[in-house]
Amino acid sequence: MSEKYYDDLRDFLEVLQKHGLLYRWKRSVNKDNELMPLMRLQYRGRADAERQAFLYENVTDGQGRRYDVKLLTGVYGASRRIVGLGMGCQDPADIYERWRHAVARPIEPVMMQRGPVHEEVHAGAELEKIGLAMLPAPVEEPGFSGDTRVTGPFITRDTETGVRNVGMYSGHFRPPNRLLAGIGPSHHAMLYHYPNAKRRCEPLPVAIVLGALPDINYVAAANLPYGLDELAVAGGIRHRPVELVGCKTVPLEVPAEAEIVIEGEISTEELEKEQPFSDFPGYLMVERHRRPVVKVTAITHRRNAMLTAILVGLPPSESNGISRACREMMLYSFLKYSCNLPDVLEVCCPEMGGGWNWWVIRMRKGHPSKPQQALQAASGMDPANKVIIVVDEDIDPKDPDMVMWALSLPGECRCWILRPTH
Repeated sequence: MSEKYYDDLRDFLEVLQKHGLLYRWKRSVNKDNELMPLMRLQYRGRADAERQAFLYENVTDGQGRRYDVKLLTGVYGASRRIVGLGMGCQDPADIYERWRHAVARPIEPVMMQRGPVHEEVHAGAELEKIGLAMLPAPVEEPGFSGDTRVTGPFITRDTETGVRNVGMYSGHFRPPNRLLAGIGPSHHAMLYHYPNAKRRCEPLPVAIVLGALPDINYVAAANLPYGLDELAVAGGIRHRPVELVGCKTVPLEVPAEAEIVIEGEISTEELEKEQPFSDFPGYLMVERHRRPVVKVTAITHRRNAMLTAILVGLPPSESNGISRACREMMLYSFLKYSCNLPDVLEVCCPEMGGGWNWWVIRMRKGHPSKPQQALQAASGMDPANKVIIVVDEDIDPKDPDMVMWALSLPGECRCWILRPTH
């Protein structure tokens, strides 16, 4: 494990560059039809170990406009190596125990008077003039959805209970200064905080954090138990408190080292139909749900800021890489320690399964009942899972050919499978 966690995202980029995991695009790149296809190309054409984060230093749009803000993709989940370093581990295999330690020993965040994320503040009349157009948010699927959004940690708080939630959601751009809150109805912000704000006939304050350190994004994506402060778990990962600063226009706190923060209020009255967009499993969401509207009240950022964009959609993609790592870390800790199954050696969420609904568990041979116990426990952990497989310790769960071979063997059982019903 690394002795010291990173100071900020810029510090982390230096480490990625040192390991050959960062590619800087110097030439002009069009965010509307080139930028994400370049990222998609490496996912479809390069093995996991060869993938890099991309830093686009000269971003334009389809009309030739140039942006002062740089754009960064793949920095949180382009490869297993990047995820490992993002967790502060030189060996990706160490992330499971580091996660367990962080959840078991969270470190509460601390408040600071000021932080780099407030080096530049845009609010009031200035925000009305420039709005979201200042951010080079890319079109993720040119020629398909055409959707422009940011995906990152959304911070909300229940003003009645004081419980904070940090969840990984999407904000769909509706210029000049509105977003649609892409938050599923089962996620904590929408399940608990939004209804309470609606009962009070008040908007729900929200802060969207872009360009934070990797640990903030992992805890946001991990679906931690409600009431466990994700920022305290991030402190457990980095072995020091997360430093927070108060927002300028909403009563929330955000990581001081973040590159960009969008402050706003989620309306509890105004809903708007969303346009089709590419969702994490790789299909277009065309149901046209009505989503709450976010009124942007401020945009704050560091000088020479970088916007982080997470590619969502057809696996493999960065969202799949983040999801699979988080699901693996949580399931491994749950089975091995919460369910007292020390024979669990490894958990894998195959990349093409979207990093979510297909789990392979590698176990040491022990009592014949243990595989069934692991299957039932994993099934109960998350009702969204579809296929759960347990394999012997000599089967590599990351190798789909070996898993298929184990499934097909006659005679001696080398794997067990459970298909939960919904």
